[in-house]
Amino acid sequence: MLRLDADGQPVVSLDGHLSMLADADGRLTVEQAALRADFVDLDPQSRPGIASGTVWYRFTVARSAAAPSEWVLAFGEPDMEDVRVYVPRPGGFAEIRLGRAIPSRDLPMAARRHAASLDLSGEEPTTIYLRLASDKIRFEAAELWRPGALVFQEARQSALFGLHFGVLAMLVVVYALFGLWLRDGAMLAYCLYVATIVSRGLSHTGMAALLFPWAGAGLGNLLTGIGLMGGMAAFILMWDRILDLRRTFPVMHRIYGVVGGLVAVSVLVTDTPLFPLLVRPAQVAMLAASLASIVLAVLLVRRDPRDILMKFYLCAFLPVVLVWAAEIGAALWPGKVPADLGRGMDVAAIMIHIAILSIALAYRLRRLQRERSLAELALASEQMARQRLRTFVDMATHEFKTPLAVIDSAVQMLELRTPPGQPDITTRHDTIRRAVRRLVALVDTCLATDRDITPALRPRPMNPAELVAAVADRHRDPRYPDLMVDVTDLPAVIVADADLLGIALDALVDNARRHGAAESPVDLTASADRQQVVFTVADRGPGIAPGDVRHIFEKHYRGVASATIPGSGLGLHLVRIIADLHGGTVDAHPRPGGGALFRLCLPVVTDDPVPETRPV
Repeated sequence: MLRLDADGQPVVSLDGHLSMLADADGRLTVEQAALRADFVDLDPQSRPGIASGTVWYRFTVARSAAAPSEWVLAFGEPDMEDVRVYVPRPGGFAEIRLGRAIPSRDLPMAARRHAASLDLSGEEPTTIYLRLASDKIRFEAAELWRPGALVFQEARQSALFGLHFGVLAMLVVVYALFGLWLRDGAMLAYCLYVATIVSRGLSHTGMAALLFPWAGAGLGNLLTGIGLMGGMAAFILMWDRILDLRRTFPVMHRIYGVVGGLVAVSVLVTDTPLFPLLVRPAQVAMLAASLASIVLAVLLVRRDPRDILMKFYLCAFLPVVLVWAAEIGAALWPGKVPADLGRGMDVAAIMIHIAILSIALAYRLRRLQRERSLAELALASEQMARQRLRTFVDMATHEFKTPLAVIDSAVQMLELRTPPGQPDITTRHDTIRRAVRRLVALVDTCLATDRDITPALRPRPMNPAELVAAVADRHRDPRYPDLMVDVTDLPAVIVADADLLGIALDALVDNARRHGAAESPVDLTASADRQQVVFTVADRGPGIAPGDVRHIFEKHYRGVASATIPGSGLGLHLVRIIADLHGGTVDAHPRPGGGALFRLCLPVVTDDPVPETRPV
């Protein structure tokens, strides 16, 4: 029996004064419970673990004549749905209904924990009965408070919890902004994880009932589900991003993805009877993922002992793993592991965890900013180098065009002085001037490519067979065998840029002659179907090394076999640009029988489009 004396104490603990009775089917009334003789006295050194169903508690209190008569019974856990307090009255009991199922605005006293006002003005000892019905019963500390002292205590605790959750919410916002700015998945996953800590804390501390007084059990269950299952999923996702498992341990990345997804989906059944059945498996999976993450982090630290950031992460998550282990141990081995061990460690562990992890993420942020600064410096240097290159290219363009203009002017003068009636000389003059114009266009195109300027695409109706014939005619050279030309099923007219296609085929033929055997011919074929026109250039040289195939169309790339052959590595790159401008493709393959084969494929367009310049 608890005795209240006139000693001015604002709070009196009920430890050592409580008895418990399990109600298996939940059908006992308070009158029936009062007649039961099988109440078991609770040991104040060991509180009962988490249970479900219906449990009765009782205690007897006697008040001295000088002691105050108005007291408030306050006890936890705030998450319990149906809580009833029975106070003896003449002819029976007065029932006070509490619990998370009732919105806090409808309760007789708004408080974080369950609170009921008691009038102990009678001279005889009073026995108070408590009926707890919930899927998660955890009977924590119970006390009798003086009303004014309880109001002060609630205000103080609410302020402390408000400060705690305010700091966490600020961390969520700050790191979310940084994560979005830097596009850093680890920071965003960390923000999600801290947000779930806030959600779980609001429910477990009873702050949600004060912040949302109109909400009942639905909101509390949702916050608990988000905090518990969502927190586990966010924790797994965060470790996946921190350890970069996609790159470092691909198999573990897939396992983490499956486990995290299954845990996250369980949030959808938070307010159903299925949810309690999923909690323990999810907790075991969470503990396994935590231990696996620590082992993987240790392996990464052993690979790179200079990785300070990973060491920070290891230190940060050890307190959280200890809390999870304590809660799972209490659920798996009740009686051996104290039921409130994990809850007692929770706040301190989270604060230590948040502090260390904030330092780690600040270090990560500083490193990312430093890398960003180095990248910006490298970009500025690259831009300066490009500007110098453009200046050089502009000068080179002028120097290239000047002698070509002199040649063209000289040929015009020769044309004026040529007597009439000499068609062979006139034809040669025309050939020279066409070659000069082609060379000027080729210089403009190549130099525009070297300035990273996309050549203009001017599509017009053209005859592909005439294009192939013109290319073959341009490449007649007594030093080389004539081109082996084969034209099959070509349409009479397609829409394309004949000048650019001519440059592309010239580049392919020139490449084939430089890399093929001097005495071997070069094949130039063209064919078509309903979808595309295909130009093929094949040589009989040594072919393309397997390691060069992926890079052969890159700018300035020179293959292994090209080391002794003059060239700049721009020709095939220019062919790819022209193919892209036409919406086509170019590829390279080994030629059957030896050598290399290049295919330029263009989509068949028969309408005359408006002239345009399209980017690659």
